[in-house]
Amino acid sequence: MNQFKKFQSAISVKKLSNSLFKITPNKDYFVGKTPHGGYLKAVMNNALISCLPHSISISSSIQYLDRTEAKEVFLEVDILKISRGSSSGFVKLIQDEKVCATLTGTCSDFEHMKGFDGLNTPLPKIFDDENHDNYKSLNYDMISKGFTPSFIKQLDCKINPKHAWWDREENNNHAEARCSAFLEMSGGIPDQFCLFYYSDILPPVVSNKYGALGWIPTITLTTHIRMMPTTSKLFADFNASDIRKGYFEQDARIWDLNGNFVASSRQLTRILKSDEKLSKYRE
Repeated sequence: MNQFKKFQSAISVKKLSNSLFKITPNKDYFVGKTPHGGYLKAVMNNALISCLPHSISISSSIQYLDRTEAKEVFLEVDILKISRGSSSGFVKLIQDEKVCATLTGTCSDFEHMKGFDGLNTPLPKIFDDENHDNYKSLNYDMISKGFTPSFIKQLDCKINPKHAWWDREENNNHAEARCSAFLEMSGGIPDQFCLFYYSDILPPVVSNKYGALGWIPTITLTTHIRMMPTTSKLFADFNASDIRKGYFEQDARIWDLNGNFVASSRQLTRILKSDEKLSKYRE
């Protein structure tokens, strides 16, 4: 199966007018009964660039306002700015006449960009700390048979064994709130839409510290694309450091295997019923 081509088909939107598109989300990219957040972001950016003269959404932020169901949605695009070097727009995802998500994005073209390069972001030390053959496939079936979300099955996702919390006999409160992994869709080198998908692909990193916490919804997700990858397999490193009132920020950085820093993201995420689930960890 060509996973890359399947993903491209799954995010394809039908144009109804110059600013209106529609799609029925593909259930292979769901979390339970809801489309995966990174998948929705790829869909919305696909509609955005269809309306703008620049081809790459280099920076975009999405607000998840309400649950999206497994049925047709409409994507309404407003152009905010068009200039020589960049263009911006606003996208509303509408289902049953209700706005379920909004996205603001700025687009440009890497091949026309000029400027100084510096302050490089190298692969993190953890990339070399563990034999890559020891990385474990992301598979929650050890917790409960059939528990692995369908969106995870659409790529090869291998997790650093230090971050495979579902495969430990007991929780380790000394573990980091971190998850690093190799990501690959067979059949192609990742494009911008794959990067949007990957920016939300790994388990919430607090699970590596506290264990399974149930559904942890994303409230907002901002992704910056720095360059297009040059290898089909990528390395991702996700981290969190602070939980306040049950909310935490999760940061992601992604590199290709030639050492190029290709994308970063930050999301605000909520642990539902956090007081009930985590109060035992208070000092």
